[in-house]
Amino acid sequence: MTFLEKMKPHLVSDDILIQEVVLHALHDYPHVPEDWTNELLKESFRNEDKQSSIFIYIENQTINEEAVQILIENIPLMDPSKRHLAVNLVQRVEPELALKYKKQLHKYIPKSTWALYDLLLDGTEEAVYSEYGQIINDLERAGSSEQHELYIKAKKIAGCLVKKGWVTEKEIELVLKEEIEEQWFSYNGILNVYMIGLLKQEKYIPLLVPLLDHDDDSLLEELSSTLISFQSDQVVKEAAPYLRKDKSIIYAASIIENIKSDFAVQVLREAYTSAKELDHQDILIEALCHQLSEEALPEINEHMELEYSSGLVDIEQTVYSYFSILGLEHPELALWKQVALERELDFRQQGNDLPHAPVQNETKVGRNDPCPCGSGKKYKKCCGNNS
Repeated sequence: MTFLEKMKPHLVSDDILIQEVVLHALHDYPHVPEDWTNELLKESFRNEDKQSSIFIYIENQTINEEAVQILIENIPLMDPSKRHLAVNLVQRVEPELALKYKKQLHKYIPKSTWALYDLLLDGTEEAVYSEYGQIINDLERAGSSEQHELYIKAKKIAGCLVKKGWVTEKEIELVLKEEIEEQWFSYNGILNVYMIGLLKQEKYIPLLVPLLDHDDDSLLEELSSTLISFQSDQVVKEAAPYLRKDKSIIYAASIIENIKSDFAVQVLREAYTSAKELDHQDILIEALCHQLSEEALPEINEHMELEYSSGLVDIEQTVYSYFSILGLEHPELALWKQVALERELDFRQQGNDLPHAPVQNETKVGRNDPCPCGSGKKYKKCCGNNS
């Protein structure tokens, strides 16, 4: 069975622990069927306890016309404190579809964005490139609170340039080589990494993978999405050495866990065997669980015999869900479920389901650090999904 075939019966689960792991495992995977996204949206409005998690974890998936209609119907009925999560999805709708439903969506999208959508549909190449340059300049000067919205706009323009054939491979190659020589990537450089993914230019894999050594989370997020989109064992091979580095293991593991192949499982297993630090081991076991491969059972069973965990991963929840989704038995399955449920209950009793709005921080926060919003969840599973 394929990864998606194993996942499908559990897409909407009454078990909140399994539901969270399903959402987490699908978050960065590029081939989630559109009807799955629609089903999850419907579930979010049927079950308010799942709403925040579903909205955050489907943000990378395609919002098609049916999804737009579901949002239009239900956003007015939402708890106002969570409405921004749905609006975030609306702002990711493709311009053509957004304009089709402008009358219903106008209140959720700024006027300046509607003007941009008109430009992307009907503007000349010169006009679109001029707007792209202006937004890049704005991004470089903007404060952290403005960057998120500007970056979404910049990505829409970059997508238009690719779709209309207005950007060439040669231009992208020149930008990429110039950026690699610099200490920091500009926003234009990061968006060119995004466009490489849209163009499916796998020849750049050897140039892209070494960027995992960079410290810029914006670059690393875009780099990860592009490398995952290739679904290539060449990416797995090139990224494998970065599983052994403190600086890059989080992103390298995320990339390899989302490339669903036997080779990816093999590389993760080998990395686990050679890992010495507990936090590395936890990250690799999570990645193996998200592969949903029984080949990883020896490493997973070995890991769960350890007396301690690093705290970077909700390991009991992850492993309990892995066994449950695959229909496997284990003598400690009930114990893992109990531990995970108690932890989840603690989060909810603190009144910290999720923050009302993305938290902006001047201090850099690691993806597996505790989220500074105080939710008790890891940053990558909380506000880090909105950054």
